[in-house]
Amino acid sequence: MRASSRLRALASLGVAAVLVTALHSASVSVPGTPASASDGNGPLFLTLSDGVQTVEAGGTLTYTVTLRSDALTAEFYDVTFRLPIFTNLIEASDGGGRVGDTIVWNNVSVSPTVTRRLYVSIAVSPYAEDGATMTAEVTAGGERAADVTQIVTGAAVPLRQSLKIGVSDGKEFVTPEEEVRYVISVANVSPEDRVFSLRADLPEALSFLGATGQYTQSNNVIIWNDQAIRADDERQFEVMAVVEREAPDFANIVFKASVDGRAASDLTVVHREAILRDFEVSVTDGQKTATPASELTYEIHIRNNEDVLATNVDVSDALPLYAEFVEASNGGVWTGNNVRWSNLTVSPHGERVLTLIAHVRTDAPIGADLRNSVESKGQVGVDITTVVAGSATKTVRAAALLRKTADRSEVRPGDTVTYTVSLTNSTDHAFRNVRIEDRLDNRYMTVIGAERGQMEGERLVWLIPELNPGQSWSVKYSVEISRNAPSGSFLDNVVNASGEGLETVSLSERVFTGKLGVVRKLPPTGAAFDQLFLLASGLLGLGQTLLLKRKIA
Repeated sequence: MRASSRLRALASLGVAAVLVTALHSASVSVPGTPASASDGNGPLFLTLSDGVQTVEAGGTLTYTVTLRSDALTAEFYDVTFRLPIFTNLIEASDGGGRVGDTIVWNNVSVSPTVTRRLYVSIAVSPYAEDGATMTAEVTAGGERAADVTQIVTGAAVPLRQSLKIGVSDGKEFVTPEEEVRYVISVANVSPEDRVFSLRADLPEALSFLGATGQYTQSNNVIIWNDQAIRADDERQFEVMAVVEREAPDFANIVFKASVDGRAASDLTVVHREAILRDFEVSVTDGQKTATPASELTYEIHIRNNEDVLATNVDVSDALPLYAEFVEASNGGVWTGNNVRWSNLTVSPHGERVLTLIAHVRTDAPIGADLRNSVESKGQVGVDITTVVAGSATKTVRAAALLRKTADRSEVRPGDTVTYTVSLTNSTDHAFRNVRIEDRLDNRYMTVIGAERGQMEGERLVWLIPELNPGQSWSVKYSVEISRNAPSGSFLDNVVNASGEGLETVSLSERVFTGKLGVVRKLPPTGAAFDQLFLLASGLLGLGQTLLLKRKIA
């Protein structure tokens, strides 16, 4: 378009611009005044771009203002756009009104996860100096964005949006004092190498621990300057932080990252009690039938398959209709309707075993099903035993062959844990030249005391010359947990028994692999647990206990 024709177009557009300005001038507020429905400090992403790097004198541009919020509800913002020098306003979208050299939008609604865009069209003065730069600026909700364009005599060069960004900590929920690791991915989708600057904003609920790469950090802002990335390549940056101890329950932690005007965010919710999705409950008395006036001993197994410590675990057992309470282990209390355990803890990938003894009433009808059910954390386990006349048939349960227990249910970096390893010969023949091997994670576990044990590499070994039928052997040893053990990690532990006479015992009864979870702080109860590691529930072809279990989502 020639300069003369541009001027005629601008003249006609200028009349329209004056009319638009007049229509909106009465409702325009003072620039910088926050909207009444927002405190101006909401989780807002603000960007500004005209889509080009250069513009001709006498040409036209359209700026795009982009607003996106991570708030849970709609937020309202006052948006102020400052016109660059050498320009005249053509039109502002969405009722934007002009006040001096600024355009103002009052109470702009920004809905969660929905991008809101505002547009400003301007005309560049035909007398603008060649090589001069125009800087447009927009502010909203305490955020600021700018765009710089150079005035040239040649054609405009399109600005390529060549970088993509993503960020995640891989978590939905976190607890106070828990460590989090954010991974920021920057991808170059263009066919050319790039140099970029990356910015990450750490929320107030997090304390900065460190980051990868060459970065600067100040006031919860981490910046990587002059980062090179090849064409069609991707780079990752990590930020490590810890959740503040005083972080309120259900608080939203919004981590933001941005590059080249593009932004990404990650939302994590503070929850002081761990969210357990993989939690198992089962119960069995080891019998298929029972007679009136007999006793039933129930074992309740609570299994935590999550990577976090389960705290404040309540367990409730409803006895069968024709059964009476006798006693319960671990402080179980009879309430008149059921037996209840409160505030238990279960280690990550650990198990607790509770026992309950009940008496079958003498008036229990023959053929009646004694249905015992246990509930914990929304999960239910059921055991059914049938009342019969005469002698009851019982599923024989042999004593555990190999057992390992610890003196605590949770471990912190720097703690000392005492283990007990025991072997019982419940067979009808002797065990000879028995070798017990306990393989430890020597990166984070150091043996500081072992009875008669010898270290062979990462294995702690005991030798038993002979163990006759009915005899038992046990030993204690202590392990110091390294202060460098990462919180939330698991320390592998494998125990196995071998020797003459053990070759007929099934592998599952001679070898056990367990994991000890590392936590940063102890739960409120701090209670020890009965059995962190338990191996074997029977010997040599013994039938498995009937187990009926159902889960409630």
